[in-house]
Amino acid sequence: MVALSYVDKLKWSPQEGRRLEELRGKIPMRALAEKINATGVSCSYQYIHKLEEGKAESVSTDLLLAICGALDIDFNQLFPGIYLDISQIITKD
Repeated sequence: MVALSYVDKLKWSPQEGRRLEELRGKIPMRALAEKINATGVSCSYQYIHKLEEGKAESVSTDLLLAICGALDIDFNQLFPGIYLDISQIITKD
């Protein structure tokens, strides 16, 4: 497993966009952008819209962590497939 601190960006897709929209719930995009900006990470509500539409190719881990903090969610809720449990891959003979 690679520590997230060693990863600059993660690939983004419409699937992650839909998940972000679901996790945001009824929080307005502008309010989410303001919460993110308050952490020192720059983000506009237009960029959140772009993310939710799946139109970004990749997203910085700093922004993703700020989004998770602003939504009060764990990172693996936004990216459930990012963690790999190798014990499920290795078969024991």
